[in-house]
Amino acid sequence: METNFGDWRLLAQTERWGITLDEVRRHLLQRYLNHLYTVNQQMNLTRVPPEQAVARHLLDSLCLFAVHTPPEGARVLDIGSGAGLPGIPIAIVRPDLKVTLLDSHGKTVQFLQGACQLLNLSVVAIQARAEEWAHAPEAREQFEMVVARAVAKMPVLAELMAPFLTVGGVGLALKSVHELDEIRAAEPAVRILGASLSTETLEFETEQGTVQRAIAVLRKVRPTPAQYPRSWAQIQKRPLGGKA
Repeated sequence: METNFGDWRLLAQTERWGITLDEVRRHLLQRYLNHLYTVNQQMNLTRVPPEQAVARHLLDSLCLFAVHTPPEGARVLDIGSGAGLPGIPIAIVRPDLKVTLLDSHGKTVQFLQGACQLLNLSVVAIQARAEEWAHAPEAREQFEMVVARAVAKMPVLAELMAPFLTVGGVGLALKSVHELDEIRAAEPAVRILGASLSTETLEFETEQGTVQRAIAVLRKVRPTPAQYPRSWAQIQKRPLGGKA
């Protein structure tokens, strides 16, 4: 018996975001959800009910393309990837992208590696803390696009994201429309980090009706000063530009 992951017809909305989903891509997205919810019986990867997964996992990841379309072959980093969101759906619909999934938890990274192997995705999953790995030469200012969902408040998240971006790169953070003040509070931090900040809002249909999403957009305009990101304790104690 197949699991009900919601209304797959909702994925037609991705066309207006410049995404074309053929049968191969749809099949891979379904295999990903099957694997996620099978493993979720042993691991706490998601609390979203399966019947809401098409919208709350897939559409909620792919809506980032409504704001920014990365160039062919761009390097993309998903910070705090967790269950692989939004990184794995991005890698499925844009196989040309060089996607890296970053998470600090070993068991989670094992899940990510297994999922990418199962789906035959050329995706790298790395176990490391973002504030530490951002100082590694192979990671610092090496990504044209950095994405994050449900990781931290924006003043903190900006400090984690910006150091990974190439100059000219774009960082996208999925946020609620109720978090617009939180996003604005990060503007001083973003300037210090060598970027600009704007917010895009969009709507899409889900199994429960129309939802709104806010996406914070960081655009890297100059190199990030070498001292950032600071240690996690410092980031938490004294967030740049706002309260944690």
